[in-house]
Amino acid sequence: MSTTPGNGWPGSPPPQGPGTPPPWGAPPWPQNGQPPPPPAGQPPGAGTPGFDPRQALGAQPPAQVSINQFAPPPNRTPLLVTIAALIVLVLVIGGGIYVRSLSSAESTASTRPTTTATAGPGQPFTTPDGRQDGRWEILDSSWTDEGLQLRLRIHSDDGAISFSFMAFSNASTDLVRPTSSPRAPDIRMGTATVQQPVTGYVFFPMSKGDATIILANGSGRQMSALTVKG
Repeated sequence: MSTTPGNGWPGSPPPQGPGTPPPWGAPPWPQNGQPPPPPAGQPPGAGTPGFDPRQALGAQPPAQVSINQFAPPPNRTPLLVTIAALIVLVLVIGGGIYVRSLSSAESTASTRPTTTATAGPGQPFTTPDGRQDGRWEILDSSWTDEGLQLRLRIHSDDGAISFSFMAFSNASTDLVRPTSSPRAPDIRMGTATVQQPVTGYVFFPMSKGDATIILANGSGRQMSALTVKG
């Protein structure tokens, strides 16, 4: 019997050379570092991790969808309402400060001391130079055969005011100056102050009838006038 290769026993498999596949089929294990082919009926790469047979080859994976994409846009109404309320609050506070400042100024002005006394009874008058004010009144009047007897009072609201008197009948334009009064005190001329008003008598030698009595300053310049019935 010969042992020469290729001459085996009768019925033995033929000799195998390098690269010749065995008669029972291709091996299931990888050869030369290559992955095994896919089973029959499966596309190439079906056994590869991450492969999805439902997708076409080369297709991009679908983009991921977040539930936040379907959320409604943020409501800015509360923010706008808050800003508007803050603006109104600032305006209200500013207005209150302004009103309080005006009230304070008015209060200061009202409490500021003045030299003018509280107005009292009588006809108001102002001196010709406009610097002083006062009041005067006829307390009593009587006609006699000689003329008109008057009882007068002169008040000064600020400072000393010198005074004098004149009169004329409404039936004529003749100016009458007072003479010595039969009753005292005679105040044909004098000076009134805030602390000391002047009260006394003035006599005019004139015929009975409606007359106008003129209050003048010490220099004879008119300051006021009152009428007397005849």
